[in-house]
Amino acid sequence: MIKGDSSEYHLITKHIGKLNIDRATLTCEIGLREGLGSKIIMDAVREHKPNLYKHVAIDPYNNLSYEHYDNEGSVVAGYTEEMKQKTVSYLYENYPEFDFYHMTDDYYFRTMGDGHQLGLFNNMMLFGLYKVVHFDGPHTTEAVIQELNFFIPRSETKALFIIDDYKDLRMGIVDMLLLTYNFKVVEEGENKIIYQKEI
Repeated sequence: MIKGDSSEYHLITKHIGKLNIDRATLTCEIGLREGLGSKIIMDAVREHKPNLYKHVAIDPYNNLSYEHYDNEGSVVAGYTEEMKQKTVSYLYENYPEFDFYHMTDDYYFRTMGDGHQLGLFNNMMLFGLYKVVHFDGPHTTEAVIQELNFFIPRSETKALFIIDDYKDLRMGIVDMLLLTYNFKVVEEGENKIIYQKEI
């Protein structure tokens, strides 16, 4: 059963619906948890019928102890291997575009910077520009800045960056970084803030 631990998922659907998606498309969610964010992203992108699509979800699970929010200290949040098995098996069964990376975000950044291999006409192509990224992993300012530093130079034209629990971040720093690279706020909810690349 796919569940969510957040709110305002309709904003994801709304803004993906406004995108121009008609070719190879790569999307990503950091922090898969029980899968609802990834499901909603994939459902929304499917409406555009891209000719080639891969969605990447990154989550280490393993009930790790780490700092979830600024100045909170390390906490075990209950993201278990059992949760992983239920979520990942459902998404693989129902979404052929789904691809799961069982690792921390920093390890993903060290190993996947060149992009992803996508199958096309009996060959493999390397593609590494992201159209949508949902930041729903560690909610510390430091972690989000590290994530943005990876995805900003790998963002597609008009890319969407969706940041969860943004009010718990030092948003002055986050906003300044994104504005520097031509991202502007297109929606500011109670829980989620959405930026879009202007070029």
